Amino acid sequence: MSDIHLGYSQFNLEEREEDVYNAFAQAVDTSIREGVKVVILAGDIFHTPKPEGSAIVKFGDQLKRLKERDIRVFFVLGEHDVSRVRGVPVPFAFHNIGFATYLGNGKLHEFDNTLLIGFDKFRASEIDDLVHRLKDADERVKTFNGHRILVLHQGLLDFNKYAGEIASNDLPKNFTYYAMGHYHDRYEQKFDRLGGPLVYPGSLELTSSEGIRETEKGFYIVDLSAEEPRTHWHKLDIRPQMGVSVKYDELSARLDELAEKIMALPKKPVVHVKVTDRDIDSKNVANILSRLTNLVLHYRWDIIDESSSYTLLEERPRDIETELFELAKKELGNEEVARFAVKELLPLLESGNTDEAFGFAWQVYERSAKWLGGKDVRESSTG
Repeated sequence: MSDIHLGYSQFNLEEREEDVYNAFAQAVDTSIREGVKVVILAGDIFHTPKPEGSAIVKFGDQLKRLKERDIRVFFVLGEHDVSRVRGVPVPFAFHNIGFATYLGNGKLHEFDNTLLIGFDKFRASEIDDLVHRLKDADERVKTFNGHRILVLHQGLLDFNKYAGEIASNDLPKNFTYYAMGHYHDRYEQKFDRLGGPLVYPGSLELTSSEGIRETEKGFYIVDLSAEEPRTHWHKLDIRPQMGVSVKYDELSARLDELAEKIMALPKKPVVHVKVTDRDIDSKNVANILSRLTNLVLHYRWDIIDESSSYTLLEERPRDIETELFELAKKELGNEEVARFAVKELLPLLESGNTDEAFGFAWQVYERSAKWLGGKDVRESSTG
């Protein structure tokens, strides 16, 4: 499983934070019931490098349940787990007390005739180093007779050319299973060049980079009893989210249909209503949609002018993070700076870590002086 994001609360709602904890608990429940021997956490365990106490306790509770049943837990770190300025990542505490085993430093771990190796998230500027380490790992495992599992928290360009950092050709070929994290959508593919299936289970719950949409969430249980790994998808019971597009003059009638659909759901959903047309009375829209207040956990609405012919992107991106990246690249005129803004600074600011974001930005600022041949950045700035 991957991208758990413990501590994340969509729209700052306590119920949504609990939803994330419940999704993780469900995944652990199923793992115990199915008799798994190992649980792999492929990064972004927490939503922020400095999680609140409740998120730490919830994580510890589930690890304790697994340990009591002799189920090993291995983990690597994603970008949300690691402070860019200072501090020891919180998951290390659970490694030190024996509740989980840290896998992200490239050391080999053998368990039940299976070899595991993993790497924490590498930033875009560090990818050459990662590729070199992957080649070294390939050499170290190729003579092992059992299954070989590689755990990474990286985006693959093969699935998303906007958000990816490495290609499938960069991956080592001598592994029989590739346990991936970072993408919040589910992907499963067998590449001819690689020695086994590559799987992104996706996030366990909808998070900030995904918007409001109908989707399924879950994780994989992998059977390694045969020579070829067999993957089994396990869907989680999460809170429904839905997006609805409706014309302004049909809003009231469509809302009645939507209310009927909502009342049949087991949990109050999160809803995004997009109202289309040119001439719209915003106060009237707000008044009509207020009927949703007691039916949903949360709703938002936007006015969409379909008459506009302006299109920012030739190809519609898969998620909000990708669209933000394209917007930033267009505005800043520099792909590397846009990547830093969206992929490095934004997650810190989004989680409220303004001090850490400032410190990280300052580190980059100081390094940029070296890029300019030792000149003070302020002397070279045009703004």
